[in-house]
Amino acid sequence: MRYDFALLFTVLTALTGLIWLLDTIFFAPARRKAMAEEQSAIDEATEAAAMRIRAALAKERVPDVEVGCNEAGIGIGVANKEDVERMLTLLKREMPELDVQPEGDGLQANLRDAGARTRVPLVVDYARSFFPVILVILLLRSFVAEPYRIPSESMMPNLLIGDFILVNKYAYGLRLPVLDTKIVKVGEPQRGDVIVFHPPIAPDQVWIKRVIGLPGDTISYNNYQLTVNGQPVPSEKIGPYVGQGSGADMTGATVVREDLPGRSHTILQKDLPEMAQDPRANGTWTVPSGEYFMMGDNRDNSEDSRFWDHHTLPEANIVGKAELVWLNIDFGAKKMDGSRIGTIIR
Repeated sequence: MRYDFALLFTVLTALTGLIWLLDTIFFAPARRKAMAEEQSAIDEATEAAAMRIRAALAKERVPDVEVGCNEAGIGIGVANKEDVERMLTLLKREMPELDVQPEGDGLQANLRDAGARTRVPLVVDYARSFFPVILVILLLRSFVAEPYRIPSESMMPNLLIGDFILVNKYAYGLRLPVLDTKIVKVGEPQRGDVIVFHPPIAPDQVWIKRVIGLPGDTISYNNYQLTVNGQPVPSEKIGPYVGQGSGADMTGATVVREDLPGRSHTILQKDLPEMAQDPRANGTWTVPSGEYFMMGDNRDNSEDSRFWDHHTLPEANIVGKAELVWLNIDFGAKKMDGSRIGTIIR
């Protein structure tokens, strides 16, 4: 099940912001006035209680006593520590409406019932606390960067199962969250870019592949030979691949350096005989305007443009450009690979 976090954060931002706004306009002014009146009444009652305390202590002839109002209530300072217990007993007997407790070298007294207090409603308190946080998260995820996790082997050897990647959301333009409408055009995908997108065959999912064909290109792939606009893409076998964790089943595949025009990167291929290859993997495709031809780096284990009904990716389906690996946790193999952290995606 895929959660639409953009929709979730948009709804939460709108809801908390609306609650805060309505409270600020319609309810907060009256509440502040009521709270000010209540505080004034409490201050008057506290001052009156302090005067009664002074009178009670004077009647009992307790020497060297200072009584004054403070933020916590009424502070009572005593010069002679031996008088503290006597004063405590006296005030509890004569003024039961006060809560009197020892504090430091003296006593602290507070009104037990200061009257009903007007408070900020809990829902409003939560809304104004969470709104700025949710808004910042929404803006960062929508316009700056967003994390994704690699769930499959399709981009090996460059991206491994369990890689958590950071996706640049502004590399190809700014889009409104949820609506995915481009509002600012920044750049266009280049051949060799690794991008995150919603595949036409499963638009509710998020996949990652490499841009092989640009609008107007003719792409051919036949028996592991990639051709772009009639020009074979040079490649060189480097050696056997040694898989790890959940990708160990790819051990023995051949690591190949592929030199796309202007971009060199590595791929994996099993060097299967042509008769053993999936016939859909071989063919020739022309890329329409505004669309891109995508391929995974693991050429024998990637459900990419070669296998789609429409074969190309509309520009509107692009989420952003994959930039780096910020964490790797292979849940299948129950291991974490710290050496992957900070890996630049090329």
